[in-house]
Amino acid sequence: MAKRMAKSPERKINAKLDLAAPVSARVELKHIILAETLAKRKLVAGGSPVNVSLSVNVNTKVNREQRRIEVFPKFILVARKGDATEGELLRVEALFVLQYEIDSFEGMKKSHIDAFGELNGLYNVWPYWREYVQSTTVRMGFPSLTMPVFRPLGRADSPAKKGAMTEAPRARQASRRVTASPT
Repeated sequence: MAKRMAKSPERKINAKLDLAAPVSARVELKHIILAETLAKRKLVAGGSPVNVSLSVNVNTKVNREQRRIEVFPKFILVARKGDATEGELLRVEALFVLQYEIDSFEGMKKSHIDAFGELNGLYNVWPYWREYVQSTTVRMGFPSLTMPVFRPLGRADSPAKKGAMTEAPRARQASRRVTASPT
């Protein structure tokens, strides 16, 4: 009986790139819309270290009649004082809608569209998410929080965390320590 080998992270990424490439070659990005948002903070005294975590979930929708692909990335950033068991100090959520026009769906399967959404969709929306987090945290009285550069292929030395919905954000999801103090 032959053992089935698990796919390496590199193989999974390459498989996703192979699926996304034909879609990427046929689309034009038309709109990026911030559809939903939530921002909450807890007032605390004094500056203290904070652990920040990020999760991302990406959904896709196809409208063949209008030759449109829509990608729905939802970001959830949570900051906790101390370890993960303590209450939330900060929560920032955003759901974006990316609308693409496509020349043809010929030869495309749902797996192609989903891979495209998880790679290209996240890559296209990431600067908007970064700006949103940075400006929102400042408006909430925290020091500016700058999200890291988006690296869709990740880094071999980055720890992966459970719970991420896509390959790309998982590589950038390690907790980050910042100092937060209310104004």
